[in-house]
Amino acid sequence: MQVNQLKPGTVLVGRYEIVKRIGGGGMGNVYQAKDKRLADAPRAVKEMIGMFTDEASRRKAIEDFERESQVLASLDHSAIPTIFDYFVDEGNYYLVMKLITGGDLGKKLYSSPMGRIDERTVTEWAIQICDVLSYLHKKDPPIIYRDLKPANIMLDERGKIVLVDFGIARFVAPTQKNVTAIGTMGYAPPELFSGKVNPRSDIYSLGATMFHLLTGKDPQDNPLLIFDFTKNPRPRQINPELTEGIEKIVAKAVEYKHENRFTSADEMKKALEEHLRKLEAGTTAQLAVTYGVIVRSGDRSVKLLLLKEANMFGRLDTNRGIFPDIDLTPYDLEGKVSRRHAMIHISPQGHFLEDLGSTNGTFLNGGRMIPREKRLLRSGDQIRMGEIEMKFFVEEVVA
Repeated sequence: MQVNQLKPGTVLVGRYEIVKRIGGGGMGNVYQAKDKRLADAPRAVKEMIGMFTDEASRRKAIEDFERESQVLASLDHSAIPTIFDYFVDEGNYYLVMKLITGGDLGKKLYSSPMGRIDERTVTEWAIQICDVLSYLHKKDPPIIYRDLKPANIMLDERGKIVLVDFGIARFVAPTQKNVTAIGTMGYAPPELFSGKVNPRSDIYSLGATMFHLLTGKDPQDNPLLIFDFTKNPRPRQINPELTEGIEKIVAKAVEYKHENRFTSADEMKKALEEHLRKLEAGTTAQLAVTYGVIVRSGDRSVKLLLLKEANMFGRLDTNRGIFPDIDLTPYDLEGKVSRRHAMIHISPQGHFLEDLGSTNGTFLNGGRMIPREKRLLRSGDQIRMGEIEMKFFVEEVVA
């Protein structure tokens, strides 16, 4: 359903002047506005359009909107937007809130050059999210947010986390069952769709959100299976730069059975804070990342480090002026490695293997590569150049 937008300059209830539309969907819009009674103070105005296909739909939408107003009005936390006003104008419903200007985490992820967010930043964000989830879960009765995902997490002007869109948050008594199943596939835990919501449901959604931010892989693309790590790649297989510690935290948060997850947001926050201390200690100790290959030569293995952004593998040929970064001549007993055989590229965007048009081919995990086509490398991948077998590795060392 197409929703008409308010024009800039429109004034609602003689007080809120619309500046521009900043978001919204099929049932309404979100605008930036000025509060004319308070020296044009900036505000966010959330609008729900009073157009429905039937009376039941109208009542349901109004109930959700009024619930969001009531939930927000009852809360007092720096990560929850302040509600200033609530009113009805010409059959439409409006909620006036603090304007959050820093953008949401989904947009931050989309604009990232690497297609993902660095581990330390995600850890810091997750600690703040745990703090607000703990506040919500400790209300009496607990409030379950139920739709935690990057698009519903914003950054304020200080770069601090703010949760928005409380339209489906619910006060849930500990004994309450058959709660309406609403959420976003991929981020919503299995129990949410059987009406058995509990505080650990939000922990699952936080784990799914962290997985998306850390790997760039959207859980919505494979919502039913993505966290079955016996069948799908673990976070470090997708992003080899991640530490084992953060992978364990994410894996525990997205356990299929809620009793196997963190017992509370406080417990998860404690694990994240300990992990952050380790990351900071690693930075203090000048934690460095090394890259290389382990070449199998006879009955022994030789570790060769990659020291450049582009590392050429081949055979030394001084007559032709060919000096590969990694000279495989000592290991090429059958003479099947080309002089310019392959290249491994090391960059913040990922690590890639490229065959340079070799005679006998470059193989990655058993499959022959197409010349000049770059393939993403992960720590542990098996490579064969000619008849030389090797394994790519990424490891952290203290400098």
